Amino acid sequence: MASETEDSSAVRTASLRDLTLSGAAALISSVLVNCLLVFGTNTGGIAPELEALNYGPVTLFTALGVVGATVTYGILTRTVSNPNRTFVLVAAVVLLVSLVPDFTVIPVEPGGSLVAGAILGAMHVTTAIICVGVLTRFNTRLR
Repeated sequence: MASETEDSSAVRTASLRDLTLSGAAALISSVLVNCLLVFGTNTGGIAPELEALNYGPVTLFTALGVVGATVTYGILTRTVSNPNRTFVLVAAVVLLVSLVPDFTVIPVEPGGSLVAGAILGAMHVTTAIICVGVLTRFNTRLR
């Protein structure tokens, strides 16, 4: 019996409070990092006419991504035996899919370029890393 409670794969279901707090931390961190990237992009004069590299769209889509990640993680903690590993896999697939438009659509948009697409891709990567780190870390504390 003691081995069941000490098993590192044993995970409690995430409470709504824990998910909300972790999601809020991931949201604040992701928006701050991405807004710093927008600031650097604007300061450097990279793609000034590209709407996707402005604060409004970046903040909106970052928030949508973090909320989606938080909801997904919450569902995984209730439905799979190893939510952290499953979440990392899901996040990796979603990240790869999210990079496709950055390198196919953004370069041909008005004011867009491959560099602008790479910057948007970097925003996706930082948000994914933050979400995985913050959301799975709280679950480690539950063990």
